[in-house]
Amino acid sequence: MLLAEYDYDTDIAVQRKEAFDDGFSAGEERGISIGLSQGAHQKAVETAKNALTMNLPVEQVAILTGLSVEEIEKL
Repeated sequence: MLLAEYDYDTDIAVQRKEAFDDGFSAGEERGISIGLSQGAHQKAVETAKNALTMNLPVEQVAILTGLSVEEIEKL
């Protein structure tokens, strides 16, 4: 004897909810990762601008910030 009858609609609804939750979590993690990366890059750009105003050589600014010489020269 079965304890409960199988309900197709309920099963599909549960599966959809689980898939949505998994996708949402993955998207949230990806968004946080991208945001942190962009924030770190923006901070490096700000640091490079400040260093350039102090007349530091571009090569030293590149070492200090981790940015490429080409990117710094565009600032």
